[in-house]
Amino acid sequence: MNLKMLKNDFKRNRAGNVSLLLFMTLAAGLVVVATIVVTQLITSMTGMYKTAKPPHFLQMHKGGINQEAIDEFNSSYDGITAWQTLSMIDVYGDDLKVYGNDVFSLSDCRLDISLVKQNKEYDFLLDEDRNIINVNKGEIGIPVILLDSYDINLGDTVVLTSNGVTKKFKVTAFVHDAQMNSTLCSSTRMLISDEDFKELFGNVGENEYLIEVYFKDSSMASDYRTAYEKAGLPQNGQAVTYTVIFLLSAFRDIAMAMVLILVSMLLVMVALMCIKYTVMAALEEEIGEIGTMKAIGISYEDIRNLYLVKYKMMVAAGITIGYVLALMISNVFTGHVSNTFGKQSVSILTMGLPVAACALVYLITNHYCKKILKKIKKVTVVDALVTGKGFGKKERVKDGLYKSKTISVNLLVSIRETFHNFGGFVIVFVVMFIVSGIMIVPMNILNTMESKEFISYMGSSMDDILIEIDSGENLENKYVIINKLLKEDADIEEYKEFRSVRVETVSSEDKWMNLHVDCGNYAGKELKYLVGTAPSMEDEIALSKLNADEMGKNAGDSIILRFMDRQKEFVISGIYQDVTSGGYTAKAIYSFAGVDAEKYQFTINLAGGVDAGKKASQWSDKLGGGYDIEPMEEFINQTLGGVSRQVKVATTAVLVVGILLAALIVVLFMKLRLAKDVAQIAAMKAIGFTNSDVRKQYLYKIGMVSIAGIFAGTLMSNIFGEGIVSVALSTTQLGISRITFIINPWITFVIIPLVLLAVAAGMTWISTRQIREYNIISLINE
Repeated sequence: MNLKMLKNDFKRNRAGNVSLLLFMTLAAGLVVVATIVVTQLITSMTGMYKTAKPPHFLQMHKGGINQEAIDEFNSSYDGITAWQTLSMIDVYGDDLKVYGNDVFSLSDCRLDISLVKQNKEYDFLLDEDRNIINVNKGEIGIPVILLDSYDINLGDTVVLTSNGVTKKFKVTAFVHDAQMNSTLCSSTRMLISDEDFKELFGNVGENEYLIEVYFKDSSMASDYRTAYEKAGLPQNGQAVTYTVIFLLSAFRDIAMAMVLILVSMLLVMVALMCIKYTVMAALEEEIGEIGTMKAIGISYEDIRNLYLVKYKMMVAAGITIGYVLALMISNVFTGHVSNTFGKQSVSILTMGLPVAACALVYLITNHYCKKILKKIKKVTVVDALVTGKGFGKKERVKDGLYKSKTISVNLLVSIRETFHNFGGFVIVFVVMFIVSGIMIVPMNILNTMESKEFISYMGSSMDDILIEIDSGENLENKYVIINKLLKEDADIEEYKEFRSVRVETVSSEDKWMNLHVDCGNYAGKELKYLVGTAPSMEDEIALSKLNADEMGKNAGDSIILRFMDRQKEFVISGIYQDVTSGGYTAKAIYSFAGVDAEKYQFTINLAGGVDAGKKASQWSDKLGGGYDIEPMEEFINQTLGGVSRQVKVATTAVLVVGILLAALIVVLFMKLRLAKDVAQIAAMKAIGFTNSDVRKQYLYKIGMVSIAGIFAGTLMSNIFGEGIVSVALSTTQLGISRITFIINPWITFVIIPLVLLAVAAGMTWISTRQIREYNIISLINE
């Protein structure tokens, strides 16, 4: 009987029921996709880390090492379970040329490229099935991180030319690296055979070492880092902890998952509104049947269950279809997870959580349906069959037609009804409010990440070209060469130089900890400060958010820095945001004379009309290897390009969902309004209003309410959107706790509002076509 009722109801009210089915499919599908992304990310990373065994602490070092000193220190440090020192051959992108579909070099790659051999016990390089890769002599494994930027295929030839040595390799594998798999990292590794490594080590490029340590508890890495650096062990390079490795690896997918989860939560809220108005539309249309059932003695529970079963079946069908479709399209959103962390076999968790999410949506909607259907209990037989009162309040609106000399009658009637009975249109207002918000916030996130200004969140200023001198034995000589080059180049308008040093300070636990400070006259300028300002005096210092938290300090507090057997007191001028160096940095204009530099950095602004790309290429050709010279836009693109591409996929999906959402809600709402306004429409047609007049009035009403909702949504998303995203980002512990949106005003304030308004108007006009079929006599008789 239930199936027969559902079938007959679909025939009689095809548009409304199909709309509800589509909407539930959409809501459930997006919830499932968001759940799959999060689940896949967690299980894939956990599975890969279990096989690959990345280090809990990693210290990169260029130059000679004293392995006995390292072994002695680690042997005496409590909590260490294992350690190893790995050799790498650092080469420059210009040294590598790929012969495949095209011939190109990797000269524009901003990542430090290293040739390595496979490890024996820890930190393995894996293939897509998470098997440990072993390549033969003359073969090479290319990291998958490079495939986003370069067209490299299996079977291509890679030619290495360095220090007069030429070596050919055949690409036989794509490498999944557990610790260097993000563009936010500074390095990447290519795998070669033990024989080739032995042949090339010391003869090409520069030698670099990875000193890796494993603990009983990975949280010990931070304390170990301070002890390691204080012991004077090799540290001519970046030091990274397990937490930073994990977060940098996952940041790209975390960003997309955040967008999907936010939209999913809002979508479920709108789904409940959709169900309410679908149910109410059906009840309004069938008020006579409900009154008849009550009159012949059918109980409230039985009447409710007749409707509840129908909606249970429809919701279940929508959720099931949404689940299946989500599984089919999930690769669009999880493709990067599989490409980065390898194929993940299906587990109870990956299948169970999406099912649990669907079950939760079903339970919520079922409970909400029961709550709505309680209205049946309050309707009396007299209300249903005699007065025709139905479920809504009948409000009288003064016509005010005497004002129609200046305003058209249709517009005036629409304005007055909308103003006096706004509650009857609140669903359209709320939906437009939410939809505009869920479309604008992701778009603002995408615009921010693609903007040049986002570099301020990466510890640098907005300039034309960025130059970094690789740390190494010739650091000071390279600094002199760069300084001379920049002073003599007439195309430069101005440049700023920064010197990085390592000093010591006291943590919140009253322990001495290392502090890496970028010093220079312009240090800290143009960054985004949470509190305070950039340092302006020699006794001032600015701290990154994570460093300030580590020390338990805030702007205005004092700290003691220890260096060169002396101590100096500094006042914290401000707290800024930074995602570089794991987020643990500091800025000062004090020179720290005598302290050895860890690295040098230059930011250059060119004279008007000078092309940054050509100038960077010219300097690279002139200086050769050992320098990272990049136009700032290229640096941002290569660093954040992968993240922004993922966010762009999610944003595109959100825009499509938002438009469909607006269209479905307007159709469902109009279905309800036309059912409730039958008597009013009949009266208007009887006194001379044409079909076109009535349709225009509905168009004006929906248009005005939509404009109000879109305006409110746009305003609120720009006021509170930053706060919501900032809270989400602060949980990642990447060094960003507050973000300022960089808005494209044309998209935010013009294109998106106009698209939503056009959708609302179009759906209203289409929905009111049925007014032409209304017969005045039959309507009045009803």
